[in-house]
Amino acid sequence: MRAQSDTNAPAMPGRITWRTLLLASAAALGMVLASLDFAVNVGLPAMRDAFNTDLASVQWVIVVFIATRAGLALGAGAFADRFGLRLVYLFGTTTYVVSMVCLSLSPTLEVLVGFRVLQALGTGCLYSTAPAIAASVFPEHRRGLSMGFTSASLALGMVTSTLGAGPLIQLFDWPAVFAGRLPLAGLALLIGLFSIPRSLGNQPTDDAEKPRFDLPGSALVLSLLLCLMIGLRLGQAIGWTSIPVLALLAASPPILVALIRVERSAASPVLPGALVRLSGFQTAVGAMFLGHFSQFVIWFIFPFYITDALGRGPVTLGIMLAVMSTSNILSSPIGGWLCDRWGVRPVGAAGLLTSAFGLFAMSMLDGNSAVWHPAVGIAVVGLGVGWYQSAAYALMLGTVPAERYGTASGAMSLAQASGTVLCVAIVGAVFSALSDLYAASIPADAAFLLAYRDVFRIGAITAAVAAITFALRARQPRITSRSP
Repeated sequence: MRAQSDTNAPAMPGRITWRTLLLASAAALGMVLASLDFAVNVGLPAMRDAFNTDLASVQWVIVVFIATRAGLALGAGAFADRFGLRLVYLFGTTTYVVSMVCLSLSPTLEVLVGFRVLQALGTGCLYSTAPAIAASVFPEHRRGLSMGFTSASLALGMVTSTLGAGPLIQLFDWPAVFAGRLPLAGLALLIGLFSIPRSLGNQPTDDAEKPRFDLPGSALVLSLLLCLMIGLRLGQAIGWTSIPVLALLAASPPILVALIRVERSAASPVLPGALVRLSGFQTAVGAMFLGHFSQFVIWFIFPFYITDALGRGPVTLGIMLAVMSTSNILSSPIGGWLCDRWGVRPVGAAGLLTSAFGLFAMSMLDGNSAVWHPAVGIAVVGLGVGWYQSAAYALMLGTVPAERYGTASGAMSLAQASGTVLCVAIVGAVFSALSDLYAASIPADAAFLLAYRDVFRIGAITAAVAAITFALRARQPRITSRSP
């Protein structure tokens, strides 16, 4: 398997050409567009006010999007392995453009949530193809640097969205967080159309050698994740004994059984067992899942700390989130370079441990904290995220064969999205329960701060566990050839 991976893996030519730069730009723009959605987190308070709803209701804007994206990620990656990265990338950017128009014109919260499903389809395609495209730009012995480039592109989108979202919301209200992305999405579509070769990610010349697209498996994965994640979130909103919640959660085990049976008999399963059994695959996916589970408390609880506890507006919130993203941008290329020099294990473990330290520091904040206090903590988290994401991607794409790069990228996207949604569902439920418990004996503002501290400590503990696991299990991928 490794030999096949090395012979099929594309590599950057000895000299850099305009085609190479455009291809790198397409990969970068794909990750930037996928990460621009962090602007929505800045806009959550404005959406809550505009639609005259509450925090629990407006969180569906996040949950439905990420749950759908998670369910589609593996299917999009497998489809790219079968039909090429170009087709899936262009389909993703086109769908992304259409969804931005629809979202910015949504008249109600329900319509907005519905069009988020369409956006999830486009974003899932970008998440599943951009890292694989980036891997084709750099030679194999610079895989860590290529994944640092990918992680930095992701962080660049986060900086752009979080810095720009605050002023846009103040000037044009919440629809601007969607409409403002249209120029960049159009540019990505144009560059991708002219720079991505039809053969990229489609190495076997004999059609019979290409992995078949597993439509039943992809549909079952999507159904399983939607039932499980929406059921968990709905249980928090309307109660765990309600009929819709019981129906969704009860449907999950039968769907899982059906998925296992279908995948065992599939000629080319959406997630091949040979990949799942690889230690590097397991470690990379686990690190990505636990890392995002631990840090997403920043994105769906921290905004309300800034606006409600500190009394600051969306511009301040955007700057705070941009501090984390900027730290991520600066640390990601360094983390990728260190992976090539020292190996993925120390870099990934150090990154997760750094993230844990930053989350714990943020758990010490209160209503009297100066603005620079959360800025320091969130910068430390961003530093750690840049390191562990570069290490996890480098480990993953150094483990799987080249003809499965799309599936590998989809699996990483699935891990990210699953960690995010489960954080919203599980940690969100814990936060609500703790807030109600504390509010029974102390004022609501004080209860919010105590619950805030507790869930950030949960995030810190999770990141620390992930660091220990990565340090014990990660192994540096072998390199059998060195391209110029």
